[in-house]
Amino acid sequence: MSDLTLQQRWHQYYWRILSRYLDKRQPPADSVTLVQKLIFILPSRYGWWFLLLIVLLYLLGTNYQNNLILLLCYLLLSLFLFSIALCYANMSGLTLHCRTAPEGYAGSTLHAEILLSSAKHHQMLELCFIAQPPSTMLTTLHTNVSVPLHTKARGRFMLPRLKISSQYPFGLWRAWSYVALQQHYWVYPAPENVPGEALSSEQDNSHTASPSMDTLAPYRSGDSLRHIIWKRLARDPMNPVVRQHFIAPEAQPDWVVVPALSAEALERALRKACYRLLELEQQGGVYGLKLPGQTVTQAQGAAHLQRCLQALALC
Repeated sequence: MSDLTLQQRWHQYYWRILSRYLDKRQPPADSVTLVQKLIFILPSRYGWWFLLLIVLLYLLGTNYQNNLILLLCYLLLSLFLFSIALCYANMSGLTLHCRTAPEGYAGSTLHAEILLSSAKHHQMLELCFIAQPPSTMLTTLHTNVSVPLHTKARGRFMLPRLKISSQYPFGLWRAWSYVALQQHYWVYPAPENVPGEALSSEQDNSHTASPSMDTLAPYRSGDSLRHIIWKRLARDPMNPVVRQHFIAPEAQPDWVVVPALSAEALERALRKACYRLLELEQQGGVYGLKLPGQTVTQAQGAAHLQRCLQALALC
């Protein structure tokens, strides 16, 4: 039997139907502007109680034939209906765009930078991704908004629909929209250093060139007279020194190797490989990555590290 409750199954069924409708109405795009067909409006919980109050006042006014109560009833109803236009105006015309792809590690919280732009003022906007509990509340319009996104599994995923809602100005109506932005995000394996377990690695011995260095040492019998520092000898004739030239050993480029595994063994190897890549990059070394069926050539730098981590995410 399924572990899902009846409410959870109903919610999944409801969201599947709604997703098919939204995909036809607003397919993913690089930039989305909120217009009438993308905005939904319904009374809020407070609005339903407010409407019930209007109905009770109307019944009371007609029963006792009290014109003042009826006038108050009509005034509240006018306010209730007028707030629909205000709530819609606060949402319409807003343009959303995600410029860069978020990236992070499995189990962490990513932050998607959403660019907001509009020709008018917007207030009390709430943004969150679908099925994400935390949300970002904006009292006034900001250019860049960081929206949290919780991650679980590694890989490359499409950004879920962004839910933007508002109950401005009186909280009687709630306007919202589900925006699909054409942007992916990367989830890398969480780096893990397991004591006592060494990750398979190789060193490339094809590089023979090494940096040379010069040092000074006291003169000993048999040293070449060409290496004596004559200027220093003129200042201190009793302590002659010579220049010694030697080649310093160069650190060999590393290969981070992930063997052909499956299931949890593969995930553990990927986490250790991620840790090793971050360690090599921090040390400033030259490194490459060998995966089953894929090889990332040796290099260094932030762009190279990103290519290696993306290869781990898709392994």
